[in-house]
Amino acid sequence: MITFVVLFDIDGTLLSSAVAQDVLQCYSDAIRDVVGQAPNVAPRQFAGMVDPQICQILLTELGLTSEKIDYFIPKVFSRVSELYRRTDKRITLKKGVKELLPLLVKSPTHVVGVLTGNLEQIANEKLAHAGIISYFSEFYCADRYFDRTRLAADAVNRCLGKYQLPRSRNIMIVGDTPRDIAAANASEATSIGIASNAFSMRQLSKAGAKQVYANLKPTQQFLAGLGFDPQTK
Repeated sequence: MITFVVLFDIDGTLLSSAVAQDVLQCYSDAIRDVVGQAPNVAPRQFAGMVDPQICQILLTELGLTSEKIDYFIPKVFSRVSELYRRTDKRITLKKGVKELLPLLVKSPTHVVGVLTGNLEQIANEKLAHAGIISYFSEFYCADRYFDRTRLAADAVNRCLGKYQLPRSRNIMIVGDTPRDIAAANASEATSIGIASNAFSMRQLSKAGAKQVYANLKPTQQFLAGLGFDPQTK
């Protein structure tokens, strides 16, 4: 019987932050190709944002009207996916991923998925290239979302219904930024902060994370926090 759903952020949580920087560069190049102007890209500014939101901000900074932004966004999405497929990918698994995912996927009480600010096509490309896509049975991507909180809320509601879970806290959202934590808490899911990137354990705890760990290494404490019982594996 499924008791818990664990949804992982991708960039900075499962994979190195370099992949996010590569995608941002693809967005800059795609906007240049589609609009004819290259935006200014500051990676840290966008930590935890969803891709459509980032794209909207970059286009707004070019001085485009809302009508032109709405017109260009789907064209930019198409171009950025094309560019990312062709780029040399700098993908490295974060500490603990190789050990944690096989344990969770074998658990009869857990479902493992991703909740990412990436477009679905880019998320699949990253996970496939990293060799871990087979571990995930739920995919919640940002193609139609300009806000991570709304994305998380819809993911939580779908999981509650699909797996007949008794409460939102049985869904665990694992991320490396305060925006991941805020989105999880807004949906009353269990927010788990991983200080594997730009934000410290203290910062993630201050942001409201219910649990905080240095990395994804499957320690006894971390597994217990995920509701994992080694006797049921």
